[in-house]
Amino acid sequence: MSAVPKLRLRERMRYEFGPFTADAEVGTLMRRGEVVPLPPKVFDVLLALLKSGQAPIGREELMKAVWGDVFVEEGNLTNAISVLRKALCSNGDESDYIVTIPRRGYRFAIPIREHHGKDPGLKERGAERFIIEPLTGQNGNGQAAAMAAALEVRGKRLFPSSAAGNRALRRTAIRAFALLLLLAASSALIIWRLYRSTGPAVLQYTPLTNFTDSAVGPALSPDGRILAFIRSEYTFGGPGQIYVKLLPDGQPVQLTHDELVKRGSPKFSPDGTLIAYAASKPGSGFDTWVVPVLGGEPSLLVTNASGLSWIEKGDRHSQLLFSELTGRGEQMAIVSSTTSRLNKHLVYMPPETGMAHRSYPSPDGKQVLIVEMDRGIWLPCRLTPFDGSSAGKPVGPAAAQCTDAAWSPDGKWMYFSADTGNGFHIWRQRFPDGIPQQITAGAPQEEGIELARDGRFFVTSIGSSQSTLWFHDSRGDRQITSEGYGFLPSIAPDGKKLYYLLRAGTARHYMAGELWAVDLGSGQRQRLLADFLMLHYSISADGRRVVFVASDDAGRSPVWVAALDGRSAPQQVTAMDASRVYFAAGDYVLFASQEGKTAYRVREDGSELKKILQIDSPAALFSVSPDGRWLAIPGSPNKMTWPAMVYPVSGGAARLLCGVCASGNGVERVVPPAVSWSVGGKFLYLKFRESVYAIPLRRGEMLPPIPTTGFRSEDDVAALPGTRLIPREGAFPGPNPSIYAFTKVNTLRNIYRVSVP
Repeated sequence: MSAVPKLRLRERMRYEFGPFTADAEVGTLMRRGEVVPLPPKVFDVLLALLKSGQAPIGREELMKAVWGDVFVEEGNLTNAISVLRKALCSNGDESDYIVTIPRRGYRFAIPIREHHGKDPGLKERGAERFIIEPLTGQNGNGQAAAMAAALEVRGKRLFPSSAAGNRALRRTAIRAFALLLLLAASSALIIWRLYRSTGPAVLQYTPLTNFTDSAVGPALSPDGRILAFIRSEYTFGGPGQIYVKLLPDGQPVQLTHDELVKRGSPKFSPDGTLIAYAASKPGSGFDTWVVPVLGGEPSLLVTNASGLSWIEKGDRHSQLLFSELTGRGEQMAIVSSTTSRLNKHLVYMPPETGMAHRSYPSPDGKQVLIVEMDRGIWLPCRLTPFDGSSAGKPVGPAAAQCTDAAWSPDGKWMYFSADTGNGFHIWRQRFPDGIPQQITAGAPQEEGIELARDGRFFVTSIGSSQSTLWFHDSRGDRQITSEGYGFLPSIAPDGKKLYYLLRAGTARHYMAGELWAVDLGSGQRQRLLADFLMLHYSISADGRRVVFVASDDAGRSPVWVAALDGRSAPQQVTAMDASRVYFAAGDYVLFASQEGKTAYRVREDGSELKKILQIDSPAALFSVSPDGRWLAIPGSPNKMTWPAMVYPVSGGAARLLCGVCASGNGVERVVPPAVSWSVGGKFLYLKFRESVYAIPLRRGEMLPPIPTTGFRSEDDVAALPGTRLIPREGAFPGPNPSIYAFTKVNTLRNIYRVSVP
C-alpha cells in the first residue's frame, strides 16, 4: 500500500498596508474588501517585498525568491514591478508603495502589519496546526485508525494507539476523517470562488481563420453569419485588404484590391449589406469608405472620418458616430452626424493634445465607449454620455493602454482590449461601476473585439509580432537578435557595436524598450541602463554617451543623458515631455517636445533652454546634422507621404530637400528616418519609399547641391556624383553606406471565436 502524501495545514499569514490586505495562504490581494486581480508571479513579488518589511531587497534576491532556479530575464521582474505598481495605484491612490533603489533593487515604502491566524474551519484544543503524516494500513478501518493515530497537535498524539477502546477509536477516526474531507471541500470552494473572481476562466477558443501571415480587426454581420476582417500585419493601422468569410467554414473572399492604408476594424451596416472601413490615400487623411458585402467597387462614404459606427438604420442618410480631425494639430474628436454632416453634434472633445480614435455606442444609444490617446500614449478607455453632457470617466483596468472596446448585447457589460503591462488581453466590467475582470491571459495577445448578438462569444485577433535585427558588412548579412521585438538599431561611430531597443510591455507608451548593445566582433550582448525604458535615443559622436527619451510609469517622457560605461549616474536634461532627441555640436542636445510641438536646444546640464522651431507634430523631427546647424523635418503632417525640409537652427527660411521622398516612420517603428546624416557628416542619407540613398558631402558642408524645387525623384538623387543606393530596403546606415542594420518583422495573427465565461 502506497503512503498517503504528507499534508500540512499551515498557519494563516496576512499582511496589511494602507487600504490593502495580502493573504499569503490563499494568494489574494484585497483593497477594502474588494479583490485586486494580480497574476500569480506578480503576487509572489508582492509577498517577497512584504516579507522583507521596509528593508531593501536586491533584484537578484527578489528574482530568486519568485522564480527560484528557473532562468528568466530581468525584464520579467521589471514587468512584474510595473504591473504591481499600477494595481496598487489603480483606485486613484497617489501613494508610492514601492521605491526603486537605483542599480540595486526595491523596498516597500510604507509600514506593514503582519497578522498570524489559524486556518478557518479548524477546531482544536489550543492547537496551532495539524500535521498528517504518511500512513500505511491493510484495510479501510486500519487506515482510519492509523490516520487518527498519526494526527498530532504540536507533535503529540491526540489519541492512544493501544488496542483498548478500539471501537471508540474507530468512531473518533471516522469523525477526524470526515472533518478533513469537510476542510478539503471548503478549501476547494474558497479557491474556486477566488479563482472565479481574480483569474482568467477556462475559455473555449475556435479558430475562424488560418492564415500564415496576419488577420486583424474582426467584425460580425448583424445575423452573425459573416466575419469581416483586415488581412494586415498592423493592428492599429497600415497597408491591408478587407476580407469576408461565411461562417463557419466558408473560404475567405478579398473585397478590396488597393494600396490604401486601413485603420481600425471594419463595421457592418445595420442591414448587413455594406462594410465600412477607414482608409487613407498617400497624401491625404483618413476617410471612411464602404464596400458591398457581396463584392463590388468601394465608394467614399464620409471624408475626415474614421472609427465609424451606424447609430440608426444603415442607409446613406442615417446618423453616424465617428472620429474627425478638429483642425487643431492632431486633435481628434468624437462626433455624430449624417453622411453629409447634417444634424451634427459633439459627443466628446479631448484635450488639444488628445486623439479620440474610436467609439462604440451602447445598445440603447445613450452611452459611448471611447478609445483615445494623449501625446502618443494610449489611455484607459472612457465612458461618456452620447448627448455630450459631460466628459465621462475612465473605465476598464486602470493605468492601461486600451485600444478596442465593445458592449454585450444587453448593455450590461463593457469589454476592452487593454494592456496593463503583460500585453494586450481582453477585460470586461459590469456597466457602469463594476470591478474590471481579466478574461484572457498568456503569451499571445488579443486585439480587437466584437460580441456576438446572442452574447455567448466574442471574436478577436490573437497572435504576436517579432522583429529581428540584422547587420550587414563585408561578410554579408547576419542575424543579431532572435527573441522579442527589436527596433531602432544604431551602429556605433567606430562600427564595432550595434545598439537597439528591445520592446517591453510594461511601458505606458505604445513603442518603448530597453537599450541593448551587441559587440559585433564577439557577439556578446549587454543590456544598458536597466532602470529605463526608452522611446528614442542617440549615441554621441565619440561613442561614450547616450541621450534618450525615457518612458516612465506616470506616462511622462523626459530627456536624459548617460555614460555608456555606467561609471556615472544618468542625469535628467529636461522634465519636458519629448519624442525625439539628438546630440548636437558641443554639449548641446536638440529635442522635439510633446508639449507645444516645438523643437528645442538645451545644454546637457539642462541650462540655456531655447526654442528653435515650431513644428506641426511632436514626432516630426527626422534628425539633426552632426554640426547642429540643420534640422530635418517633414513639410506636412498627418500624411503618408511628405516633403522633406531642412531648417537652419540659427534662423532663416527652410529649404525644400525633396517633394515626395519622406514616407512615414512606420507604425511599428522599424524603418529608418527619411533624412539622416552619418557620424562626422561624410554622407547624407535620404529615403525614397523604402530605398535609402547615400549622398557624399563635401568637407565642412552638411547639404549636397539642392535644386531650387528640391529633388523630384529618385533619378534626381541617383544622378548626383558618388551617390550610392544601399541594396536593402529599410536600412539603418552606419558611418558609411557599406555597413548598415535592418529589421525583419514576422507577424502571425488569426481570428478566433472565444466563449464568454
